[in-house]
Amino acid sequence: MNNACPSCGAVYAVAAKDIGRKIKCKKCGSALIVSDAGFVLDVPTASPPPPAAAVAVVAEVEDDFDTGDDDEVVTSRRGKKDKKASGGRGGADLGAIAGKLGGLSGLVEKLGGMSTILFSFGVFLVIFFTFMTKIGEAANQRADAYLSKLEGEMEVKKAGLLKNKSASPKEEDIKKMMDEEKKISEEYLPKLIEAEQDAKATHTSNIRGKWSDRWGTMIGFVFVAFGCIGYLRTEQPPLVLRIVAAVILSVMMIVVFSSYSGSDSGSSSSPSSTGSSTPKGGKQGVGLGMPPGNQ
Repeated sequence: MNNACPSCGAVYAVAAKDIGRKIKCKKCGSALIVSDAGFVLDVPTASPPPPAAAVAVVAEVEDDFDTGDDDEVVTSRRGKKDKKASGGRGGADLGAIAGKLGGLSGLVEKLGGMSTILFSFGVFLVIFFTFMTKIGEAANQRADAYLSKLEGEMEVKKAGLLKNKSASPKEEDIKKMMDEEKKISEEYLPKLIEAEQDAKATHTSNIRGKWSDRWGTMIGFVFVAFGCIGYLRTEQPPLVLRIVAAVILSVMMIVVFSSYSGSDSGSSSSPSSTGSSTPKGGKQGVGLGMPPGNQ
């Protein structure tokens, strides 16, 4: 009986009673079985073929590996795959952006087109900033009117002191009347000073505000001009609308050049024109702290 390992030749003590016993070689680790002739290698018998479903799953998993393509990513050994389209998430984002742009384009068409939007926005800016200038001028007049109102009230009260006086008043009556007139002046003096300061602040604020009003008006004219040019360059609007756009554009250019050329000549010919912004109360010296009646 062969008592040596077929792989490495290690010798073991075996007998007939050990036939059928399986051992593992301590030297080379080969699996051995004791047969009638002695030690032989324990070669496992072939297993039966797996079911068709298992073969399909294994084939599918093997196909997922080593494809060299990033279009498919294996997420589990059960055959579930996370497939990426050629565009991936970026393709979906581009589709969403295209959908939004399509909706925005439809909204623009519903509003009458880009030319109509530019024209309407420009008209709004022109009207808004033009009236802001007019509102500022009205605020200046309102401040001046309030100052004049206080001056008129003070003069009326002073004139009322002379109603019940005789034609030849005594020295004592004259002194008393002057004292009452002084009291009236002192009563109105703080109000007149405050009104004059408010009027000056209003004039200054509105003069400074004309800068932003001119900028807003200019931007509005630019939008109107682009809207009119858009009407003229496209054949979609009716002929009447294109004619109106051409007329508006021409009139607008004439008004712009004439108004700004006129303002330049006016400012150069009258350097003291800023004096018109002084409130009416300034001529009475109220800001100096002197009662108007004592000047």
